[in-house]
Formats: sequence, structure tokens, C-alpha cells
Amino acid sequence: MITETKRKLALDLLEIGAIKFGAFKLKLHDTMPDAPLSPVYIDLRILRSFPQLMDTLTKVYQELTSGLKFDVYADVPTAATPLVAVLSYKTGIPMISPRKDEKSHGIKRQIDGVFKQGQVALLVDDLITHAESKLETISILEENGIKVLDVAVLVDREQGGAKQLESRGYACHAAFKLRELLKLYLDLQRITPEKYAQVISYLEGNKKKA
Repeated sequence: MITETKRKLALDLLEIGAIKFGAFKLKLHDTMPDAPLSPVYIDLRILRSFPQLMDTLTKVYQELTSGLKFDVYADVPTAATPLVAVLSYKTGIPMISPRKDEKSHGIKRQIDGVFKQGQVALLVDDLITHAESKLETISILEENGIKVLDVAVLVDREQGGAKQLESRGYACHAAFKLRELLKLYLDLQRITPEKYAQVISYLEGNKKKA
């Protein structure tokens, strides 16, 4: 269901250029170079440059995760880091940051922040396509005695990442599925029926290969 808060954020994402249409290489092309180019690109890293959107953004994350039980937020570095920092400040829930490169000086550690073994972390990221980066971050958390039950993202590109997580026992919660965003833009005449059909065809093609 698209709430008013989600609707506002969806339109803001299009307005600031976080949703782009064209022909794009994705991270998945590093391991799948023959995969078709994506007709849509979602660049949520630019959100850090739009502080006026942070109130809406944090409300969407809060709506998404209101029924979940956890002790701390954990970000997937580095795309989600500034978003989770604001979310932590707004909610008063502590944040920790797993490191993919362990510090080699000072206090050597894999996780920045204060935590206790046995705590439950809600892993937060901006986007999910495939699940490799999430699973790598979860592994770091679990190696340090932190439990992960849920992963929250703004957008699910519906290319298998959520199913990968669920197959490993982690629930994936997305504020928007890509088809949902596209349908909203189509209904509001922000994209053409042709552009909508092109992206849906791409998603269906990926679904058949999965």
C-alpha cells in the first residue's frame, strides 16, 4: 500500500533524478557481463545531498519497520550510512556500522559503534538488486555475536535479492517494489506507457532467467 508519505517520497525521488531511465550497467554486470543493460537506474546515493527530504525518508523507514523488534540499526556501507545516521538520530535507536576492511591501527575492530553480543540488529540499506553485499555485512555482524532477523530497504528492484535473503532465513522489507513505483509514475503520467512497458519487459526477462 502506498501511503501519503511514501507517495511524496516516490515523487521526490523522480524529481531529484534518483530514478533515471536509459540503458545502464549495474553492479551485477561485474559477474554477469552478458546480462542485458537495465532500462532504469536507481541512484539513492544522491539522497545525502538533499537534506530537505530526510524527514520524509525517515518516516518511510519508520512506517516500514514499525512492527519489527531490534536493538540497533546497522547500515550496509556506504550507500546507506548517512540515511541510517539520520534515522538513528530521529528515532533515538543506536546505530552501528560494520566495516568490510577491518581497522589496522588504533583499536582493531570490524564494527564501528557500541554494541553487546546477543543484541539484534536491523540491517538497513537503500536498495536491493542481488543480496551479496547484504549477506557479507550480515556475516560480519554475526561473527561478532550480533543477531540479524530483518533487512529493510527503500527499493526492491525485484531481481532476486529479496528471495536470496529469505532463502537464508532473513526477512526482507521494502518500502517500494520497482513495479509499484513504475505503476505510480505511470498513473500520474510521469512516465509514458512505452517506458513503463520497456522496464516491465526487462524485469520479466530477468524473472524467467532466475
